[in-house]
This record gives sequence, structure tokens and C-alpha cells, in this order.
Amino acid sequence: MELKKIHHIGIVVEDLQRAIEKFKGFGLSCREVTEIKEAGVKIAFFPIGDVLIELLHFIQQDKGQSTLVQSQKNAINHICFEVKDLEATIQDFEKNGAKLMEGFPRAIGHGRIAFFHPETTENVLIEIMQE
Repeated sequence: MELKKIHHIGIVVEDLQRAIEKFKGFGLSCREVTEIKEAGVKIAFFPIGDVLIELLHFIQQDKGQSTLVQSQKNAINHICFEVKDLEATIQDFEKNGAKLMEGFPRAIGHGRIAFFHPETTENVLIEIMQE
């Protein structure tokens, strides 16, 4: 298994525009705002070093995403590791007791992703992605 780097840290927000302005006020620049209609989510990306802070605002509840991914509003929601080989990393995680969430892996926005149930990853919601 090769985790290349932390790709992004996801934060679910209730008011995306307010959160964007707040993060800009903290000195961060918003690189992009995009909507992923099939997942019912708008996302704002703030680069800091080699890592992105990802602000997520769910437009439609339960549209293609687990309610677990949509939970924990206004707090750090998940950490995403970029990987070289998504399928091989999934197998390695599963060998170590992690359980893949239903509906994953799948292609979305910036690459292929997979989420694991946090009760199987020491109560941390982990996403892995391959660009």
C-alpha cells in the first residue's frame, strides 16, 4: 500500500458562501467552486501548501452520498489520502479490517474515490482517491 500524501481535508458547511468568505478572511484563496450534480454537492477548494481544504455544501440530502459523509456539519468531516492504485489500496485497507462503504469505489469530480466506515478505521472517516 502506498499513500502518496494527504490530498484534502473535507469540511461540511451549512452556508457555502459564508464559509468561503470566512476562509478568505483567514488569508486563504479559493481556487475553485464546483458543483457535482450527481452527488448533490457544491465544493469550494482552498489550497494550502500541497493540501486542499475542501468545503462541502450538500444541496440534496442522500443524493449519491452516504448520510455519514454528509454528517458532522461545521467540523472536520473526513481526511482524504491520494493513492497510486485505488483498487490495491482498497484491498490493503480491507486486509487490515477496514470496511468499504456501499456504493464505493466510484468516479466523481476529481478522480476515483472510496470511503471506509469510520467504525472500522479508528472512528476517522477516511477517503482515498486516485487522480
